Amino acid sequence: MLIKEYNNQSKTAFGIECKKLLYKKKTNYQEIKIYSSELYGNIMMLDGCFMLTEHGNDQYHDKCVELCYKKSKELDILIIGGGDFGLVKNLFNSIQIKKLHLIEIDGKVIDASMKFFPDFFNMKKEEKEKIVITIDDGYKWLIKNKEFKFDIIIVDCTDPNILAKKLYSTRFYKNINKSLKESGFMVQQSGSMILDQKKIIEPTISKLKKVGFSNITINPFHMPIYPLGLWSFIKCIKQS
Repeated sequence: MLIKEYNNQSKTAFGIECKKLLYKKKTNYQEIKIYSSELYGNIMMLDGCFMLTEHGNDQYHDKCVELCYKKSKELDILIIGGGDFGLVKNLFNSIQIKKLHLIEIDGKVIDASMKFFPDFFNMKKEEKEKIVITIDDGYKWLIKNKEFKFDIIIVDCTDPNILAKKLYSTRFYKNINKSLKESGFMVQQSGSMILDQKKIIEPTISKLKKVGFSNITINPFHMPIYPLGLWSFIKCIKQS
């Protein structure tokens, strides 16, 4: 069966030949579906959008890790989202990490990922001991956070839909800034450079400048399972 994602902005569709539906769950936040496929292995969809594949998903994680790479000391990292653990595993493979906090709003994403994407959770014991998982709204968690400061904050969220819209707000970026160490930086997925320039990228740059971030860059990468195949991360640095 051919499973498709239709993109209303570009009036295009992308499909993957799948073998069967392995899992379907309507949570308090979204609908999770996982299919099996011959070429990509298991595939995760959230609210009808392709998010993750067991094989061939390296472009997203590799680009994010490249932007986060530092030769320096062990780093304190916060990930908002990222419950599939693909990014977590790749970060530990490339960066010296002191402690990694993961704030995931939907615990069912972690549960489903552990079952259908087990390789992402196949980590060394000493790496797992450095991970702190919190099931919470990342937006609200940052407001409450008075205890921790981070070298890197990664916002691994969906585009600004009803659930994620506040993760692109000025107030959210102010709380990001507050939770970063001096000269710390944020990396956030910023949508399609073809489709989202006016809707996401330009408004986000304006908000980040308003909050006081510097060295704001848009970093494109190819992602075949996302609409039109070209995606981006935005990166910015906290001013000293």
